[in-house]
This record gives sequence, structure tokens and C-alpha cells, in this order.
Amino acid sequence: MLRFLGGDARADPYPLLNAIREAGPVWVGDGVVVLSSYAHCEAALRATDTVPASAGDCPVSPARPRPGADHAFSPDAVAALDPLVRSLVDDRLDSVAARGRLEVVSDLAHPVPMAVLSHLLGLPSSDAQWLHRRVMALSPAMDARSTLGLAHDPAVSAQHRSAETEVEAYLSDVARTRRRGADGDDLPARLIRPDSHGERLTDAETASIGRFLLGSGYATTAALVSGCVLALLRAPHEIDVLRRDPGHARNLVEETLRLDPPLQVVQRRAGAELDLLGTRVPRGTVMVLLLAAAHRDPALLASPDVFAPDGRSDHLAFRAGPYDCLGAPLARLIARSVLTRFAQRVQGARFALGTPSYHARTALRGLRALWVDADGFAPRELPWYPVPA
Repeated sequence: MLRFLGGDARADPYPLLNAIREAGPVWVGDGVVVLSSYAHCEAALRATDTVPASAGDCPVSPARPRPGADHAFSPDAVAALDPLVRSLVDDRLDSVAARGRLEVVSDLAHPVPMAVLSHLLGLPSSDAQWLHRRVMALSPAMDARSTLGLAHDPAVSAQHRSAETEVEAYLSDVARTRRRGADGDDLPARLIRPDSHGERLTDAETASIGRFLLGSGYATTAALVSGCVLALLRAPHEIDVLRRDPGHARNLVEETLRLDPPLQVVQRRAGAELDLLGTRVPRGTVMVLLLAAAHRDPALLASPDVFAPDGRSDHLAFRAGPYDCLGAPLARLIARSVLTRFAQRVQGARFALGTPSYHARTALRGLRALWVDADGFAPRELPWYPVPA
């Protein structure tokens, strides 16, 4: 367990995670239990007497009305973003076409989600780089090492606190501006409106929801996008399948979420004594759930370590029960759009020299860089969906 949290197996943590799962529930002192089987993790996530125990979770209770946020991620609202996402993906591919090479993380995985989230939050595109630097500094807060008593780098902790303060102040100012101005249709404007009972979120609550969406949604979506492209490059025959059938992107995304999930670890605190499949968990216990180990549980699949995008990818990547991920539909849309257009427009895609490198994080697995060479780039005018013969 300490080897995994220490980053000793960053490039391929799965043999180690498999060994941890085979050991069963592991108690760390009296107040922390590590769960790694699919059944245990699913039971913990579905338990109603639990609360989020990590800083990456939403600061506003699910019991607190969030009609504006819920509407922004409804199926219809996400579907309405499809033209914007397609245009952004094509813009990014156009920007690197002359170069004949792309770096997936900085050219696609970061800019597209940031542009979409900025659109939802009504933020100017000119602030994208400023936000990127600060939001990326928030990601280590999702790390599980502090729960197990492992020291954090003081410099990293200081960067996180500074970034959190700056982002909260920035988004609070956005909320105050919306409250003073005319009616708008972005998320902050919707959040500050009174609901059917006359209640409205405060500027601080509105800013916290915005910070949560950026802090937990941006880095995880970026990691999902780059992980999906990596999976496609490792299984190049899937590129031809995807070109013939863009709908196959759905299977590719779900299998990537199972086999190589961006969020590898989540934490829950037991609000009451729980019985998880015979494992007694006292009230107040922090449950560290190794989702990346659970997804490769042989009790789930006959060949759990094999990439098989066949439409039957059971996973807990967007959690389960009362804390389902609000932005899951949008993350899926962005990842499917990038995969589809990558397959269609990047001709002869292949790994460039060098190996993919990963961030030194535990809970959130994400690539630092992924260079891809290409024989050429198909034009933007290429239809997203092939015309039937």
C-alpha cells in the first residue's frame, strides 16, 4: 500500500493494486480501512450513512438544493453543448495540423475541458491559463496520503492553499457581478436566483460549487481524455472501428474508465456503524476505496486486465449511490468527441519518441505528456458521422 501511495509504481500501478486487493480489507490503525474489491467498494459507495471524506468532494451538501447546477448537467443541457465541444476539438486540431505532431495533454486534454467549463461558468477565455495553473494546484488535495498519515510536501500544500484562496475570491467576484447585473444564463447566474421556496445560494456557496466543478471536474476530465487517446494508440485496430462507427467511442470511453480510471482512489467517512459484506466498519471510520483495484477484480470479469471495449464495462469511476458525479455526462461527452475526431482527422497516428509520463499523484492518475506523430490531418470539413453507403 505504501509503495502505491508513494508513487513507486506510477507508470503501471496495477500489479501492485491487484496484490493489495487479494489481501482483502486492510486496516490502518483504528480509524482507516482500505477497501479494494469491487463488491466492497460498491457497497461503501452505495451506503447511505456515509459522507465524503476528501477535499475533492462537493462542499455543498446533496441535501441543499442545487437546481441551477443540476440543470446545467441535465441530459438536455449536456446535449446542447455538443456543437460547442465539436467546434473546440476541431479548433485544437486545426492549431497543430501544420506541425504534423500533437501533444495530447496540452493540445487537447487541457484546453477543451477548460473552455467548456469556462463557458458554463461565464468566465472569459482570456483567464484560461490563469485558471489552469491554479486549478491544477488544487488536484493534490484529492490525494489519499494524508489520510494514512503520510506527510505532504509543505510547498505543495502551500500552493494548494494559495490556489484555493485565489480561485474562491475570483469566483466570488463573478457571483457578486451576476447578482448586481442583469439576468444571465450561465451557471453562477442560475445559482444565485431564488428557488421555488424563495431560497438562494450565497456568493460563497456559489463560488464553492464553481471551485468544486473546476477542481474536481477539470483535471479528471483532462486525465480521462488523455487516457482515452493513450488506450486508442495502444489498440490501433480500434481506430478503424471508430472511423466506421463513431458510436463506438462510447464503448472506448467506458472501458478506459474501467481499466485505467483517472480517479483511482476516493474516500468516504462512515456516519454510522456499517456492515460491508461482513466487514464491520465503526462510525467515524474513513474508508479509502481503491477503485482502480476494484475495476480489475476477477470476480467481475474473466480477463480483467485486458482492454475489451465491448459495451460491457462495469465500473465505479463516477461513483455510485448518493454521491454520483454531477459532471459525468459532460466528461463523457468531451472524451467521446475527442476520441471520435482524433480517429477521423489524425492520419497515421502513432507514438512519438519517448514514453508517456505521469503526474506524481496518487488519487488522480493523469498523463504529463503524450506526444503523437501523424502522417497528416484530415480537413475540418470531414463529416463527424460517415454518410451511409
